[in-house]
Amino acid sequence: MEEIERMVAELSIDSFEVESMHWVEVTHIIDPFTFYIRLNKYKSFIQILESMEPTTKCTCLNLHDLVIFNMGHSCGARKYIRGRISSILTGDDFMECEIFAIDYGFSEKLIPIEYIWECSQDLAKTPPLAYDCQLANCYPIRSEFFSLDTVNAFRYYASIEPIKMKVLGKKPHKLLVDLIISIPESIATLLAIGGYSMLGYYYDPIAWSPIVGQKRMFFNFKKLTVDEIIHVKYLSGDSTREFHVAEVSDFKKHLNEVDFISFYARREFSLSPVHLIEGTLVCVKIDDKNIYERAFIKKVTKPKESAIVQLVDWGRDEEFPVGKMKYMSSQCLRTPVLSIYCKVEESQACDSGLEDMLFIGNEFNITMKKLGHEFECPNTVAISHRVDLDEARALCEVNYE
Repeated sequence: MEEIERMVAELSIDSFEVESMHWVEVTHIIDPFTFYIRLNKYKSFIQILESMEPTTKCTCLNLHDLVIFNMGHSCGARKYIRGRISSILTGDDFMECEIFAIDYGFSEKLIPIEYIWECSQDLAKTPPLAYDCQLANCYPIRSEFFSLDTVNAFRYYASIEPIKMKVLGKKPHKLLVDLIISIPESIATLLAIGGYSMLGYYYDPIAWSPIVGQKRMFFNFKKLTVDEIIHVKYLSGDSTREFHVAEVSDFKKHLNEVDFISFYARREFSLSPVHLIEGTLVCVKIDDKNIYERAFIKKVTKPKESAIVQLVDWGRDEEFPVGKMKYMSSQCLRTPVLSIYCKVEESQACDSGLEDMLFIGNEFNITMKKLGHEFECPNTVAISHRVDLDEARALCEVNYE
């Protein structure tokens, strides 16, 4: 017992070194933002405690008292663990408590007083062995909360084999950690690959180290309304069923914004090959112009090596090696996506002359007939204000030279 006391007395959240590695057991999971671990080296102590018969019954209980209780009382088993009383329910002939299990991280409700004992002084001196943790790089998909499927997947990955924990940062009462099993990917990456969560890329501002997690980021899109007429410039696409344009005034502003995006992208870390996952927001380097463009990973062509990305401000798909990708800075998201995803309404779809208008740089007007959704569904538009094609091409050649 003295050896155990000496070991745990040296261990608090402050004593965990950033970048240190530990073999752990995940003892209780609420979700990836809140779960509890216990170091494997205290397993023998826990086994002894669970089978140790307590002797002194409690006659008077108060909130926050440290006690021993039988967690297996409801099924006739004997499993004794330490806990702190969080609430007391009393009646004429009964007293029941809710107790937080300090070596496990969960709460047990409605524990009758006859199954509660005093905690000895020796055990009371032993600090709690369960530590509150947050899984780094792991964030809900388009919500503030994790789904039940995500929580269940996390529980599965955390239970199938021994886990090594890497401490990546610290908050006042919580460790920011990475959980690693035998396969190369971390549990956070496995959850993202399975579509249960999204990866983040930078540490929370109050964490102590420089790279792990920030809440999931999304592109902003231009607000459009039905019957709105917009003067646009053609960007990409090869048919009236699917093409991208940009409002001319926005296009001129974006030429200056590219320098801003490139400035912040150069300051970010290169994308880790394990984060080459479909849906990830990235900035990609355009070598011939020495700039960075905003994009998202559309399809991984070679795992951990290359992927097709959509250049969101142009609507084009191009393949890039992971070495040309940087993590997306929140500073790069201050302006909406430049391109507007469109298709021509059915009444104009048979007009073969429209196909001749769809070349890079050509300008015309569109009228919004039906709103789409981001890059998933095109906006239905009517094209008007056709310009002389030869004149338009000549003008474009001047602008693009």
